[in-house]
Amino acid sequence: MQTMRRKSIIRIATIAVLAGVALGIGLYINGLRYVSTDNATIGAPLISVSSLSPGQIVSVDVGIGDRVQREQVVAKIASPHFSDMDSQQGFRSASGNGAPIEAPVSGYVAAVWTYPGAVVAAGSPIVTLFDDSDVWVTANVNENKIQEIRPGQVVDVTVDCLGGTVLRGKVEGVARATASSFSLLPSGSTSANFTKVAQVVPVRISLENAGSLQLIPGSSVEVKIHVK
Repeated sequence: MQTMRRKSIIRIATIAVLAGVALGIGLYINGLRYVSTDNATIGAPLISVSSLSPGQIVSVDVGIGDRVQREQVVAKIASPHFSDMDSQQGFRSASGNGAPIEAPVSGYVAAVWTYPGAVVAAGSPIVTLFDDSDVWVTANVNENKIQEIRPGQVVDVTVDCLGGTVLRGKVEGVARATASSFSLLPSGSTSANFTKVAQVVPVRISLENAGSLQLIPGSSVEVKIHVK
């Protein structure tokens, strides 16, 4: 009885060891073929729409999440200078309903910064749009892996806000500075107690057929870059 039990234990231990070895080999091969990171986000141009003249907001005609077309009126402003520069946005001749402020591009409303009745200065943001015709991914890759990244490499992008949908992308370029170089607070240290911190380098990735999807700028993604 004890002999059979000992054999069963040995058999289970052997299976566990073989499974661990197989898993380790799989992870090693996967590490050779791909560079992966979940330190990545979706990006898109964020465009601030404002009036070139000061005045009082008559109406805000869009809301957060609305789809707008280029030259669609997003707000109206009452200004004493309508007749001065007819061709300028926010100065255009108008009736008592106010001068129209138009969207410079097609896209979605990401934020609304004012409300009817508010007085705004020239150049103050009224709404912010994001242009969904130009969407990309910025992936922060560890510095010890960046030498493997080349423009044109195929990328699998798993999008959290689409329930884990996997999109196909391509490496557009690799930044020539670490992400911390763009920080307002430098990461360097003059202290004698310096601790080395691994840096990450931004990699820009284009997405295929992303225009028809409800992608959200700033949302998280996971990327797997095919390096071999």
